[in-house]
Parts: sequence; structure tokens; C-alpha cells
Amino acid sequence: MSSARKSHWQDRWHNHANRLLIIDVFQGVNVKSKNGVFTLLLVLILLFLVGCSSKQPVSTASSVLTPLEKALSSGKPTLAEFGRGTCIPCKEMEPILKGLAIEYKDRLNVEIVSVDTYRALTNRYGIMAIPTQIFFDSSGKEVTRHIGFYPEEEIITQLNKMGIE
Repeated sequence: MSSARKSHWQDRWHNHANRLLIIDVFQGVNVKSKNGVFTLLLVLILLFLVGCSSKQPVSTASSVLTPLEKALSSGKPTLAEFGRGTCIPCKEMEPILKGLAIEYKDRLNVEIVSVDTYRALTNRYGIMAIPTQIFFDSSGKEVTRHIGFYPEEEIITQLNKMGIE
């Protein structure tokens, strides 16, 4: 091969390699090599599979209301707890909340919101730790919140402050 022809192909390879390096968003992955391309494809496939296995509800249409949104629009005050089934304080709160739901059923909505299932709600309400209990008035406006285990007597005191007997 003549040197001019070699230079032409070397320039084309160099430009092609530069384009590949621009797409290379993963540090340490050399997309010029077969191993680098394989690694990049493997990472993209894994990211796709992780994204497809999300536990969020499939329907995200705005016309579909979550149980919390339904409770907030019911005209009754609402106590919502954001938590996770594997969290120890969340597990300890569950029987308390279920008992309050029965005791105050005509006067108060009690909702347990899974932070895994309802990530959008978790973000909307700025949940930073679990369990987090949020008290809403009858118009759906937040009154107060508490983070961590919340003894039943203290919850009842807060409900009384809100005028719920």
C-alpha cells in the first residue's frame, strides 16, 4: 500500500476512533477494543433490564389516582405514613395505624404509602427518612409531619389538636 493510501485510511480510522471516544461515557471502557465494546453493550443491556424490572405502577396517567390522592380529595382529614415493609419501625407502626383506621373510620383516612411502589409521591412530599407520618386537614393541606416511630398516644394527641375526637 502506498504511504498516501495508508495515511488516508489512518486518518479515517483516527476520525472514527475519535467519534467512538465521544460516545464513551463510561470511564475506563475503551470502545476501540472488542472487550470495550462488549463491556459497553453489557452495561447498556443491564441498565435496560434493571429499568424494565421497576416496581412502579405501569400506568402513570394523571387520571389514575393513588389511594393517598383519593383520600386527600375525600373531604376528611388524612394520616399518611410513608414507609417500607422491611423497615422495623414501619412494621411496628402498621398495627397502630390499622387500629386507628378502624377507630376513626368515619372521621379520618389512614393510608400506608409504600415508598417503593409510589416513588413519585415519595418525591413529591420530600420523604427523606422512613417511616414518615404526614397529617393532612380535610382540604388536603399538610398540617404537620413526624419522622420515626410514633406512639399511638402521641398520634391521638395530634389528632385532637386537629379537632378530630
